[in-house]
Amino acid sequence: MILVRKTSLLFLIFIFLNCFVKAQNQNVNKSNDELVSELVERHKRSGLLKQTTSGYRIQLYFGSERSKAAEIKTDFTNNFTNTPAYLIYQQPNFKIRVGDFKTRMEAFAFLESIKEFYTSSFIVPDEIKLSKRDLNTPSKSFQGNTAENFSSSEKTPITANLTGRNVRILPQLTEQYQEEGKIVLDITVDNKGNVVMAEGPARGSTTTSTVLLQKAKEAAFKTKFSAVEAPTDSEVNFQKGTLSIIFKIE
Repeated sequence: MILVRKTSLLFLIFIFLNCFVKAQNQNVNKSNDELVSELVERHKRSGLLKQTTSGYRIQLYFGSERSKAAEIKTDFTNNFTNTPAYLIYQQPNFKIRVGDFKTRMEAFAFLESIKEFYTSSFIVPDEIKLSKRDLNTPSKSFQGNTAENFSSSEKTPITANLTGRNVRILPQLTEQYQEEGKIVLDITVDNKGNVVMAEGPARGSTTTSTVLLQKAKEAAFKTKFSAVEAPTDSEVNFQKGTLSIIFKIE
């Protein structure tokens, strides 16, 4: 009888220990799963909070004179209001770098548009800032020496087309609009690259909104193309092309 009781007691102890070990293993597994989930969420949050990526900027100045650097930065900001400028200090020198370009081609296109004003400027790899839309949406970039070029603004894509001519300056439109649609303009460009006439909405437009049409014309007159040689200094040549803008409601 005593032997039977001892055997039963040992059996109960064995069952208890077995259940305890299983419970501990389940708790460990649960803790590991929770830890993995937490690490994954942290990684996701870290990715969403990342505001920079590898890209390119244009360096306008490098030297030890802070006042000179500040002067160049102010001058650039006044003339190119849609392009950010950064003053960087790396002892003992100051640098002025501008733009946040995701591709070298995009940086090169902008460099071409400012090199007559900043003759010593050049492209440098840098960690660039991203806009909110850029965090999830890749932007279009300039396409080198083709006749068709795109604005680096994802919010309002602009396409300019002028046979044999490159776009030197393409404005970035970052306003918020209450209407959407595509406006196509017939443009006339002089030999210096200035848009002297913009008419529309032309064929290919999807809206006749007077508000969007006015915004499109304002952008057209800010667009600059490469110059062409005129037969004489006094003669002005004109060339026709198109410019289209896709307006989107945010």
